[in-house]
Amino acid sequence: MTALIVEDLVAGYGDARVLHGVSLDVGEGEICAILGPNGAGKTTLLRALCGMVRARGAVRLGEVSLTGRSPDAVARLGVAHVPEGRGTFMPLTVEENLRLGAYVRRGKSDVDADLDRIYTYFPVLKTRLKQAAGSLSGGEQQMLALGRALMLRPRVLLLDEPSLGLAPLVTRELFRIVQAINEEERTTVVVVEQNAHLALGIAQQAHVLETGRIVLSGTAEQIRADEQVAQSYLGYRV
Repeated sequence: MTALIVEDLVAGYGDARVLHGVSLDVGEGEICAILGPNGAGKTTLLRALCGMVRARGAVRLGEVSLTGRSPDAVARLGVAHVPEGRGTFMPLTVEENLRLGAYVRRGKSDVDADLDRIYTYFPVLKTRLKQAAGSLSGGEQQMLALGRALMLRPRVLLLDEPSLGLAPLVTRELFRIVQAINEEERTTVVVVEQNAHLALGIAQQAHVLETGRIVLSGTAEQIRADEQVAQSYLGYRV
């Protein structure tokens, strides 16, 4: 089954067009990596998928159209977005941030059980429950942002530069957890990431975006073996 279908997506800000007819499919339970240089339109793509940016074209979650829906409506349908810069509510506590993740969920009876589920992935958060989110380290804030998104019980998880500003050890642990979430919960993941090595290491498929257009698509192994990608993003020659 296909979880996410994007067809001829055009998006931008005001009169400035950023995406020029992007099309891609992501299978149910797959991890899809979106690679490309700064300014390629990767963040705009995720924002368009979750309704934050006005777009033309088609975006479907399975058989359900997301085109033209508000971010709130898209979230209710099961798409969770972890934006670049984490987007946590700094004055609120860790627990308050996590509970906000379940705000748009229809069934809220199992919120406490879901909190326990989040703590199995991020045990450090359980030790910080009453602590303000703004007092956490960068890595802990990213874990909190991801945990809050998981409280939605999403069908599709959109991650925008999850490694940004994090130490390499923390980044590797974060990607290990994302892979575990994908495998254990069959959550479909679309990850925009500058660290192509890590992204391709957990992904099944990948797309390279340049100047708002997809210029290369394939399995993660195919993309990793491509000489142009290797030189531009992985730092070696094939």
